[in-house]
Amino acid sequence: MVELHCVVVTPEETFLETKTDFVTLPLFDGEIGILPGHSPMIGRLGFGEMRLGTGSQTNRFYLDGGFVQVSDNLVSVLTQRAMPADQIDAGAAEEQLQSARSRSANSAEELKIRDRLIAQARSQLRMSRRDA
Repeated sequence: MVELHCVVVTPEETFLETKTDFVTLPLFDGEIGILPGHSPMIGRLGFGEMRLGTGSQTNRFYLDGGFVQVSDNLVSVLTQRAMPADQIDAGAAEEQLQSARSRSANSAEELKIRDRLIAQARSQLRMSRRDA
């Protein structure tokens, strides 16, 4: 059976390099599932859950935006931050959400930063609640 090769790279390291049966990624405007033989593509990632499935096992990871490229059964993910889902600190995410909500936004740039912080925190909270 043909497998996908998945590589996840952050600015600091190659976070993950593995073979898998499928990859599900959070795009900025939805979610995409990738199986072997997927047509080539480039996409912008959102904040959220990446799932890698091998057999009956599924591994979950948090991605902090970035880009994905799919070509010849290779899924290349470039992201600012990646972590296993079970390492998400729900308390820290809740604090980030409260802090971002109370942050003033007096310009378009500050509004964009505030919205990004809120989206990151909400995504992490959703993922942490799935584990509970």
